Amino acid sequence: MDATTKFASNVTLTEQETFNATSSNVSGWRFPPVGYYGDTSALLWRVIPPILISIGPIENAMTFFVLLRQMKMTPTAVFLFALALSDTLILYSGSLPGWVSVTLGVDIQLLSNPG
Repeated sequence: MDATTKFASNVTLTEQETFNATSSNVSGWRFPPVGYYGDTSALLWRVIPPILISIGPIENAMTFFVLLRQMKMTPTAVFLFALALSDTLILYSGSLPGWVSVTLGVDIQLLSNPG
């Protein structure tokens, strides 16, 4: 393999340290990263999404009921109705798979891959 097709990057940090990012090194990296910020990230992913997933749809359902009680649907009410519906869908399609992935270590998006 010549130098143009090989995926490697050698950067000399000091005279004694060399950073080597080859494909074998990169494949060993973990997510979430180990260390202070990795622990904080994992903690935030375990705490905040369950709160948002449990409270968000309740608030959106209250918005639905308030908007449906009106006799006349104004354009603003239609917009808020669509906003509450899209917010609920984004909560379930965005936050829920990320939370399951970080908490349980299972990527549920890959489970439904038919190929």
